[in-house]
Amino acid sequence: MGQIIQPTSSSSGSSWQARPFFVIDILRQYGFRGFVAMVLAALIGFIPLALLIWFNAFRLTSVIASQVASPVVVRPGEFQSESQNNRPGKTALLQIAVEVPTTNGWEELLNDRDPAQKGRDSWGSRFVRRERVYLRKSGGMQLPYGLLGPPPVSVWLPAGEYDLAVVHETPPNPNEFDSPVTGFPLVTVFDSCTVRSGEKTIRRIQLPHYGLGENTSIRVSGAVDDRGRQPSPNLKPLAQALRQLIPIPTPGGYLISFPEPTLYHSEEHRGCTVDFEDLQPVSREWTREQLAIVRNWLRKNQLPENEILWPLVQSLLRREMCEGWFLYTLAGFAGLILTKWGSLAILEPFHRRGLRGKTLKLCFWIFLLSAVGCWFAGNP
Repeated sequence: MGQIIQPTSSSSGSSWQARPFFVIDILRQYGFRGFVAMVLAALIGFIPLALLIWFNAFRLTSVIASQVASPVVVRPGEFQSESQNNRPGKTALLQIAVEVPTTNGWEELLNDRDPAQKGRDSWGSRFVRRERVYLRKSGGMQLPYGLLGPPPVSVWLPAGEYDLAVVHETPPNPNEFDSPVTGFPLVTVFDSCTVRSGEKTIRRIQLPHYGLGENTSIRVSGAVDDRGRQPSPNLKPLAQALRQLIPIPTPGGYLISFPEPTLYHSEEHRGCTVDFEDLQPVSREWTREQLAIVRNWLRKNQLPENEILWPLVQSLLRREMCEGWFLYTLAGFAGLILTKWGSLAILEPFHRRGLRGKTLKLCFWIFLLSAVGCWFAGNP
């Protein structure tokens, strides 16, 4: 039986059958020339992946890292067992835990996947929701707070003094579920500490207005109405300050000096008041969830300034989509495809030259064999 030989023409329909498809084939056939072609094609093919990495990481500057000279290592949302095994090493180790009021007193707020949560009632469990821990270096300059992450969190820092902050949602009034929310939707609790090189420092921050408040609801300063509810505060100073926001993109979200109303605490945190006339700008990284919470609160209070925050929320949504593993996989796969096509396109002239040489050799042998055959045929 005869063997069917596939054509090796350089036309678009059949030339790919004679082309190499794997790296080893290209190196075996073209040698160093093939290696150079693959490197050049990879530099162009993996541009989408490089742009994606640059967009998600290198284009942004960490607020915390810009305040200290040495690198900062952060482990947010750790389990109890993990934080206990941490060691300070050559730098200072600061562990920040958050405690919340419960019927059993102050208890630590844990990660919802922490094994320490097992065996507890789901209603009484203390889960981390949208609570975020912040840190900045203390000093005369009012530096911005950098985002560490959800509590509990461990961070390795140079020795020195640091200011801490924990931001969480304002709890509703347990006695007035149907009343409109008049207070600011976020509560910021401040603290400070000193860390020493080679030592481990544990700082526990209490959130007296966490969850349902445990009868520690926050009131708005001003006279109450006939039904005993707080009236809507005068939000004109806040609305005016919102128009002057200058957001700066950071790895945690946006660095904003937001004018937050001052919260005045009372004894045992019962009847604490928030004063919208006394606005204190707090410069820190804002996450997408926090911006969305404040934006929805502004919309409920019928303030048109809520549209100022909407583009920031949309921008962070797009960033989160670009940070997903799917786009990284897609960009990497596209880089491999483009590298392959680019290498073959660069080597195409050499590929055609090789086919032309093989064709000439085949024609020469056919002519030679034909001439020999004719000679024997003419000389029996």
